[in-house]
Amino acid sequence: MNGATHKRNVIRLAIAQALSMTSMNVNIINTALVGVLLAPVAWLATLPLSLQFLTSMMVTLPASLLMSRYGRRPVLIVGVLISSLSTTCLGIAVVTANFLMFCGASMGLGMAMGIASYYRYAAADGVPADRRPKAIAYVLAGGLAAAFLGPEIARRTVDLVPTILYAGCFFTVAIVQLVSIIALAGLKIEIPKRTASGGRPIGAFFRMPVFVVGVICCALGYALMSYLMTATPLQVVNVAGLGTSANATIIQWHVVAMFLPSFFSGSIIARIGALRVLWAGVFFYALTIYLAFGAIGFWPYWMALVTLGLGWNFLYVGGTSLVARVAEPEERGRVQGFADLATMTTVAIASLSAGVIHSQLGWDAVSLAALVPVTILAIALVWLGLAQRRQTEAVI
Repeated sequence: MNGATHKRNVIRLAIAQALSMTSMNVNIINTALVGVLLAPVAWLATLPLSLQFLTSMMVTLPASLLMSRYGRRPVLIVGVLISSLSTTCLGIAVVTANFLMFCGASMGLGMAMGIASYYRYAAADGVPADRRPKAIAYVLAGGLAAAFLGPEIARRTVDLVPTILYAGCFFTVAIVQLVSIIALAGLKIEIPKRTASGGRPIGAFFRMPVFVVGVICCALGYALMSYLMTATPLQVVNVAGLGTSANATIIQWHVVAMFLPSFFSGSIIARIGALRVLWAGVFFYALTIYLAFGAIGFWPYWMALVTLGLGWNFLYVGGTSLVARVAEPEERGRVQGFADLATMTTVAIASLSAGVIHSQLGWDAVSLAALVPVTILAIALVWLGLAQRRQTEAVI
């Protein structure tokens, strides 16, 4: 793939990423609040979000294998169509006050999210290894536009349907999402050529600390972000009483913090290595817990969600770059598929746990429970550092 084609691909994928994240942001801002209104019991308020991530988990591996067989473009476009249809159904479910339909439509959106998660890997296809972190980061940077689009749509369309809150938000993003098809239609990525051996079996990668730690960082990094972000609207609106506008602002700046570092995080990885960037992510997550515990008023929640976004970026970009590093083209389907399967499984568990812990034990318990994945992340990074040191000493 020549440089000009790659640049055009990155721009197209960044646009699609921006619109996909716009849909997700509107979803995150509103879904738990809709769940409170429609769910038969309070602790099921985050069930629709959990089902989204569960469906994402189920679709990641099949989607990756389909892309290996038919190419990235057709599968990604189908994902956009599923997203638009699902968000339309979410709006209808709100209008009809149908919790089961809302859950079913959430599963459809989760399927679309699982497919959209491959935008970042698509950017790395056909790119030299030293430029992959930048390509991945630039596509994720497309989410920065979503930081402004998503909350703005949520604010302006929350009462678009008279007397029925939130439905207009879902109808609006259903239309917005279709613009992605125009961007993705011109995507040019070659289908990987299959070798006679088909590459190494997935079990071979579990003996690689780089791969294992990359998966752990993607999975726990994403899960912890989702866990706290899912609980935030419940706390900010329903407990702290700060209102839906404050909630939208907090989520907006959280998303800015998630994607703004993408303009330079890839370059930093290329310069100082992924391990140091991953440690920065762990530091920001530890700072998030400190800020979130005992939070009172708007600013502590705002600061906690900003540091949460920064931690997510460093862990997710760094982890993705490790996973992308180990696989040959014919191996990417199963390797990337497994990595995203593990990620979405963990995220599904985390998002449901957020609703249960918050409803039963409160916000401070939600914050303290986040220490568990942060500790696991730190242990994994120590292991990777030791493995890299042993490898360096063996070469010397």
